Amino acid sequence: MSIIDPTALESRRPVSTREAGKAQAALLVAGSCMPVLGAVLLAPVLPTLNQVFADTAGVAILVPLVLTLPALFVALFSPLAGYVADRMGRQQLLIYAMLAYALFGTAPLWLDTLESIAASRIGVGIAEAAIMTCCTTLITDYYAGQQRNKYLGLQTMVSALAATAFFALGGALGSISWRTPFWLYAVSAVLAVPMIFKLWEPAKSQATGLAAKQPVPWR
Repeated sequence: MSIIDPTALESRRPVSTREAGKAQAALLVAGSCMPVLGAVLLAPVLPTLNQVFADTAGVAILVPLVLTLPALFVALFSPLAGYVADRMGRQQLLIYAMLAYALFGTAPLWLDTLESIAASRIGVGIAEAAIMTCCTTLITDYYAGQQRNKYLGLQTMVSALAATAFFALGGALGSISWRTPFWLYAVSAVLAVPMIFKLWEPAKSQATGLAAKQPVPWR
């Protein structure tokens, strides 16, 4: 007869027994809208940027890059974001990414050159990659079964609706000044505050913690 070590069993138990509810889902769905904000918010002010920076060399290339650079770096850094999230923790990386998103997103409010504005958009894209990865992963960590499918579907639906809303809002704010839409990026810093208190790092179940890693099916 083998003797079961209580301490060994204790170490295999989940660290947290907290259950996620609607508040956590709302925060994660709202966070998932940040990459959409970065993609469409500035589209209405691109003609204005062309006029403001008409004397800048390469303006015809740099102005479209202001809009598209974040999407490029989302594609490049999303796999790395998943790796970092596994190492650092999903919740912690999400908080840092939300704050970085606000920092880089609002940077054009104080930048005076088109080159520096385009460079700040690289930071926005890297932050977006981490935000989208962490929000989606936390939804799958917090929920299971039909509830998981429900919130993943809600994430997709709200993001699609947000694209239309942000495009219209970007046009309205852009009519005031080409810099005004950049203030909206600060909303991620506001969302980061309840995320600190309402979200947590999910505990690995015994099965997850003991399961062997599966090789990538490259073929």
